[in-house]
Amino acid sequence: MQRNFSFICHLSLYVCLSAPVLGGVESRGVLRKISDMLEVILKRMDSLSKLDNTSSTDARRLDELSSAINRFQPAGLVERIQAIAQNVSNMATRVEQILQNSMVQGRVVRDGTSSQCEIPRDPHFPECPGKVDWMRARWTSDPCYAFYGVDGSDCSFLVYLSEVEWFCPPLVWRNQSSPPTQYVVQPKAPKRQAAFRTDLSVLLDQVGAGKESLSFMKRRIRRLAQQWAAAANRLDAKLEQRWRDQKKILVHVGFLTEESGDVFSPKVLKGGPLGEMVQWADILTALHVLGHNLKISMSVKELQGFLGVPPGRGSCPLTGPLPFDLIYTDYHGMQQMKQHMGLSLKKH
Repeated sequence: MQRNFSFICHLSLYVCLSAPVLGGVESRGVLRKISDMLEVILKRMDSLSKLDNTSSTDARRLDELSSAINRFQPAGLVERIQAIAQNVSNMATRVEQILQNSMVQGRVVRDGTSSQCEIPRDPHFPECPGKVDWMRARWTSDPCYAFYGVDGSDCSFLVYLSEVEWFCPPLVWRNQSSPPTQYVVQPKAPKRQAAFRTDLSVLLDQVGAGKESLSFMKRRIRRLAQQWAAAANRLDAKLEQRWRDQKKILVHVGFLTEESGDVFSPKVLKGGPLGEMVQWADILTALHVLGHNLKISMSVKELQGFLGVPPGRGSCPLTGPLPFDLIYTDYHGMQQMKQHMGLSLKKH
């Protein structure tokens, strides 16, 4: 079909560019031939519209072009024919692109044994057909679906619903070495011992800069550094080298994020409330001194990055192991997690 389209459109271009040497009657005959060719392309575009929604716009443009040909007057005929030739050539390029896209979408990626995927009717997966219908209508509602390879085809829906989620049976033509996310039992990482720290330079770098609230927290951490070090040495001696697991801990300071409005930072030097900043500065320092593996996020983007949450609105589940043993946050952070983590929040 692609070759036929290319032939028709390039033949139209050749005829149109030859028009200046023709007389009035012959030129009208050329216009009629072009009109007939456009009708052929329109019929092909109708069939393509079932494969790609964007073809409807191009089909409408071709229809308008064909109607315009029938209304032409002799004046300026050559210039109009040349303009038509350019439009037909552009349409030929677009039609070829649509053909290529439709062929890619209908092709099975793994082994190419089928151009379509049938929706399974498996009593062990009764929700599968309904989930496929839902995906057809709403797969563009969250970017996380495209992140996992969903492209609008039934095959991609079934791959997602059987491998990322768990509503459909595994597909026979797919690599079955990886079970669905729901059934993956993640191996536990080996435990590491937590060692007391008295050097706070790494923590100060993690806190960052750029806001007066962060500068206030760092000034407090520096001012109390010697007291933290003395407290760590006393506790270390008291525990007598007792084993302590090093925890992977995320601290999400929700009230300082731009998403929450960060109303505190501008008020630090104007007598605003400092209690929250004192609280978070001490929590961060305590966890660092105790020797835990600490990550600090102060934006929703950082939160999603640390947690491995797919981009979007949180409609897709996590596919990897939970990256943290503990998460500390506030009510601002908790609200942000509910809004942006979706299914991932349940895992935590």
